[in-house]
Amino acid sequence: MIKIDFNKLLHSATYYLSYQDRVGRNFMIDESSLKYPIADYLTGLEFPLNRIKLEYPHPEFLKRSIDLVTTDASGDGIENAFEFKRAKNSTKYESEQNRIFHDLIRLYLISELGGNGYFLMAGPLADFIQNFQSIPEARPTGYSKKLPDPEGVFTEWFRYEVGKEQKFVVNNASKLNYIKIYQSYLDEYKPIDATKSLSLPDQIRTECLAISVISTDYPTPYVGAIWQVT
Repeated sequence: MIKIDFNKLLHSATYYLSYQDRVGRNFMIDESSLKYPIADYLTGLEFPLNRIKLEYPHPEFLKRSIDLVTTDASGDGIENAFEFKRAKNSTKYESEQNRIFHDLIRLYLISELGGNGYFLMAGPLADFIQNFQSIPEARPTGYSKKLPDPEGVFTEWFRYEVGKEQKFVVNNASKLNYIKIYQSYLDEYKPIDATKSLSLPDQIRTECLAISVISTDYPTPYVGAIWQVT
């Protein structure tokens, strides 16, 4: 099995996006932009091109795909699965919360099938912090160079420090907003096998594998982080 350096993988994405920003191509950057630097990085590790697939059909769901996968040597099984999201102003809202949870569910089920599932979030520095990592309950007053502590809806699902894991209850969620998010998966997804019914896992675990150095003194245009999902 080819070993992935997740710091280098994350740098491939954030440096690529920062370059596009600096040469005036920010208008071209969207979620799908993240697939190409990651595919280039994996190619550099000598993953055969025929084992790197974009928009690969999910083995469990009708009309649902995974942003990028690497298949095993047989070409039939998924070895690594990646889902990408771009941090933006709407990330903090319920529609995007649903989409991010759907990514986690897809990756969780890949791990249940024996593969590795990875979620990568990247975006402009301010959007990553204010709309994903540290969503304040009230609008902050005044200016501070001190980075805010993680807070908000996504801290239920993610830790923002390398090596730290987060486990969260899914099947028996007690908070109304999370119940609605988890129900959206049951409402919107259909299994490939029509004899099966969808169910929520009891628990999902995420572990932070890499995160950008975030500095107000020397900010970079784009930052990000990657988690393994099991």
